[in-house]
Amino acid sequence: MKCPRCETELSGKLRTGRTCWRCQQRFALEPKYTRGLHDLRLRRTVERLGDGGRVLLTVQQLRWAHHERGQLSPRPRKDPPGRPSEPRFEGAGMLAFCLGMGTGLVAVAYLLVTRLPAAIILAAVAGFFGLALLGAMSKDAVRLLRRKRTMARWELAERQWQLRRELLRRQEDAWTTPLDNRPDWTDAEFRSKVLNAWAEVYGGLPDGVVEDAAVRPSASVGPPVLAVLCPDRTVTAFLHANTFAVRYRAVIVGSVAELPDDLPVVVLHDASPQGLVLVREARSARPAVPVVDAGLSPRTAVAAGERAVQLYEHQERAPLEELLARLPGLSEGERLWLGKGLWSPLAAVPPKRLLTMVERAAERALHGNVGFLSWPVPEVPR
Repeated sequence: MKCPRCETELSGKLRTGRTCWRCQQRFALEPKYTRGLHDLRLRRTVERLGDGGRVLLTVQQLRWAHHERGQLSPRPRKDPPGRPSEPRFEGAGMLAFCLGMGTGLVAVAYLLVTRLPAAIILAAVAGFFGLALLGAMSKDAVRLLRRKRTMARWELAERQWQLRRELLRRQEDAWTTPLDNRPDWTDAEFRSKVLNAWAEVYGGLPDGVVEDAAVRPSASVGPPVLAVLCPDRTVTAFLHANTFAVRYRAVIVGSVAELPDDLPVVVLHDASPQGLVLVREARSARPAVPVVDAGLSPRTAVAAGERAVQLYEHQERAPLEELLARLPGLSEGERLWLGKGLWSPLAAVPPKRLLTMVERAAERALHGNVGFLSWPVPEVPR
């Protein structure tokens, strides 16, 4: 990494105590403890997401920007423990070998004792090994005699294990396919390792980043002309921070019950079954006004592939399939993607793109479809 102040290249031994060896100035982030994130990289990320300072982003959007992308891989299925091992029996050839070796060693020992009295020690050793082989032979003979009983006991234990395995498979099939969890920045971890360290060195949040809870809802001048339905508090705070409600004279609500009766509606949601159902509920509740779906669609998340944040929620398959059955118009790829328990958060969309997406949806809701040579005039200057 480079020093954020003098841009000196710093290896691991030259940045002890988060201090540059040349300028003796402290920096905030140590890449070894922040998954490769350092001061310059964080600043570049904020500048890129904020379009050079023209767009404000929230803390949670900054956290999502450093989340791992791509689809999770399925976990391999595991068998239940305690599978009995199949018993192994020595055949007739091994029994004959033990019998022949034992007989031969006893004969050699007898000859040595009768003809060469001086080799009594050798005879004793040979006799000892002969008796050992005879013992092994007798043990093997007993196992062969009990083979039928042993095999029956093993077959019973094997059937019980197979039943446990089948029960486990049925339980797994009743839920969505388990996927591996990738390491991600939790809110507490991101604040303790990144934001707190940054505030310790630089005295606050990075320029262009605001705290979600610190954003106050902005009220438009005059009566509202647009309603925005968004249950995500991060996206709501982002819109208020960028004066969307003031510029478009919009009221932003979090549930269908809070929607005004006579205003056109823009719906913002995640790429999830619950988000798609939210659009249907809004259109059913307000059939007399335009309802524009400006949320993140599963089609977009599937097309983005490795560039999209794809999260996993372990849930029962039957209720999920029942929920997907209420959503006509989904392609086969979208149904397969949602059927795995995957979803993608709207807050992970780059802020500049998200703001443009919401503004275009607001113009559609207020002025209808925009033609090639027409230009929508917003109620409030942009």
